[in-house]
Amino acid sequence: MRFNLSINIPRIRTAYIIIRSLTTYLIINSTAKEYLMKREFKVAALAAAITLSGCASDSDSTASLPLETNQSQTAIQIDGMKQSIDLAEETLSSSYKAELDWFASIQIRDAKKALAEAKEYYAEFELDPSEANSSSGFFSSKTNLQAAEEGIAQFKVHISKAESIRAEVLTILEDAFGYREQLAAINAAKYYPKTAKQLEQNLKRLVDYVANEAADKAINAQPELIRKQRALEVKTVTRIYLSDAQKELKRLKIAKVGMHAPETLARAAAAVTAAQAFIAAEPRATAQIIDKADEAMFSLKHTQQISNVVKKLKAMPEKDYERHVLSYEKILLEITLALGAEDMRDQAISKQGKNLVNHIKGNLQGEQESMLAQQKVRSELIDEKARTAMLEKEIAKLSAQLLAAKQAPAATVEKVAPVKNATVAEEADTTTVTTATTNEAS
Repeated sequence: MRFNLSINIPRIRTAYIIIRSLTTYLIINSTAKEYLMKREFKVAALAAAITLSGCASDSDSTASLPLETNQSQTAIQIDGMKQSIDLAEETLSSSYKAELDWFASIQIRDAKKALAEAKEYYAEFELDPSEANSSSGFFSSKTNLQAAEEGIAQFKVHISKAESIRAEVLTILEDAFGYREQLAAINAAKYYPKTAKQLEQNLKRLVDYVANEAADKAINAQPELIRKQRALEVKTVTRIYLSDAQKELKRLKIAKVGMHAPETLARAAAAVTAAQAFIAAEPRATAQIIDKADEAMFSLKHTQQISNVVKKLKAMPEKDYERHVLSYEKILLEITLALGAEDMRDQAISKQGKNLVNHIKGNLQGEQESMLAQQKVRSELIDEKARTAMLEKEIAKLSAQLLAAKQAPAATVEKVAPVKNATVAEEADTTTVTTATTNEAS
């Protein structure tokens, strides 16, 4: 530490305010003699404050540098601090989306506190850059800028720790969080809010175990939590898809439908039970669950219809039996005539029904055979069209080749004729030369 003859005005101002407050207190609460004695203490304290103000810390060493250099460096540092604070606030906002405050509540609490302190120190020199290198406190050796930088550094440490805790929790409690997502997907809290809240609290307790470095406790407690989560999932899915069928079955039992249609009601109840068992085994097979729930509801409605008919029969006088039977026979006759079958009322009603079914099957078989024949004809037509197209293409190719063959000899003759003429001329010239030579010899 070196001594600087320059006086630190802000420190003297602070010391003066403190000592003035002390003086006021002494005047009010002390006798004149005590005041004089403590005045000496006040003067000594003031002298000490002035002495301290003359002692330059390491942060004041930049005073020996040129003024413009100091101001430029300070401006850069202040701008960097502003960017760091803005980034920290964005990071904190993103941490809520990742539920870091839920995974690591203590770390996020400390991070918020560190950021708030950094912003508080930054506010000291935000509008007055000259305060950046002023002391952050009367007995502190750090400047406002250094204190702000330390706050940001602590913020980063806490956030990093929170992210590490979250990653570890998701790894160790992977199964429990898988069920948590599923319960959220089916909105279990809407149907069973109290149970869902309890399970969330149980999961949070396991998360805190991991955050407090007691991962073994979390691992040991996870199976029981998963069992409860799965039970809530099954309960919720059952309520969503099977509650209507369950209510209808209960209504039929209360209405004593079993007195009139016991067998039909038993089959319907079995369908509901089968759907419940399937949900318990495969609570996420939604499509199949819907099918089984529909089957159960169909069986229950069928039970109600059978019960209605039986009750009417029981209440019907004997003289109306014939009319009742004829009404059903009339329905069969209308169906028979609509399908083009012969009148079968000379046979038992049960036989009429069987013959009608056979007639329908025969017609369906004939229609299927007709459809197959039509498909076969269409397929053959398509094949025939394809063969025709291939033949047309081949004929066009052959026609082009034939035309080329016809044109080729004429071109050859035109090329060969000049050659032959030239040969004859050469032979004539040779004959003339030979004759001339013979005459000269003679």
